Amino acid sequence: MADFGQQVAAHAERYKKRMRAVAKESVQQTVAIAQQPRGEGGRMRVDTGFLRASIAGNVGSMPSGESENPGGAFNYEGTATSVALLKWNPELGETLYIGWVANYSKYRESQDGFLRGSVELWPRTVNEVAQKVKALI
Repeated sequence: MADFGQQVAAHAERYKKRMRAVAKESVQQTVAIAQQPRGEGGRMRVDTGFLRASIAGNVGSMPSGESENPGGAFNYEGTATSVALLKWNPELGETLYIGWVANYSKYRESQDGFLRGSVELWPRTVNEVAQKVKALI
């Protein structure tokens, strides 16, 4: 049987893993809610798909990227924020920035509230994710 100090250390490590997983998955779920098209019950208008495809994530500074739609249709694959989440370490106090770099994203947000709506659900999202993570770890 492990001594008390080892038990406490193992318990603390398990909680750190849970907290990291809850933080990262909660952000991912919030982004998924924001990216949900109106046709599927969300708030984001999707015409060419450029707004959805313009999402970017970065650790430590605001994301950047192509802000002008070069024309045509875009296929959103959801990888931009996943890559940033892999690099993000919330334990170190790093700030994760996620945003849409399309030049009209601010206007669409002010009209449709796709980000605002997903952030308003943050407490519920965190609670749901915490329950799932607790069952796994």
